[in-house]
Amino acid sequence: MCSQNWQKPMTVWLITALAAVVATNSPEFWSLDIARAGHGEWWRLASCHLVHLTWQHFRSDLLALGLCLFLFSHLEERPRVLAMTALLSACSVSLVLMAVRPVEIYGGLSGITAGLLSFSVMNMLANGARTSGIVLLAGMFFKIVLEWQGVSASGVAPVWQAHCAGAAAGALASSLCIEYDSRIIFGNDSGRIS
Repeated sequence: MCSQNWQKPMTVWLITALAAVVATNSPEFWSLDIARAGHGEWWRLASCHLVHLTWQHFRSDLLALGLCLFLFSHLEERPRVLAMTALLSACSVSLVLMAVRPVEIYGGLSGITAGLLSFSVMNMLANGARTSGIVLLAGMFFKIVLEWQGVSASGVAPVWQAHCAGAAAGALASSLCIEYDSRIIFGNDSGRIS
């Protein structure tokens, strides 16, 4: 039987996987087509994160999401923190893609998973798990550098800008949570630990 720690992440993973299966079966309607989004099809800014351009891409992103949810469950963060981090990452990725336009068609969870991983790494570093945090941070940085060079593990052209935007959003969300928690724990002076 699954422990309580695993039930919520597994539920999130299963719901996301089912939604991604539906979206991946009709990418022409759900992917972020920059031109069509610019002409009023704004739902694509949200739905694109569930679409995958190949089934190998789908498997890679769902595996990464599972790993991020595993990390999140061990951080014992509140479910709303997970949801807000994912939402902030998704919005950041969509806005960067619309502004920078590195590709005309985009789909995938990898920008959100970069945000969740970044959040987890920042919390690990802040809470004393420095070795694990540094190893994960170095791995994420190395992956983005490889993607910048055009190397991909998922079988589709990597959009490193989306991963950078997601990672930055996750780091911001973590900083805000750490600041909020320190104000609660250490008083209202400025949130700084003396």
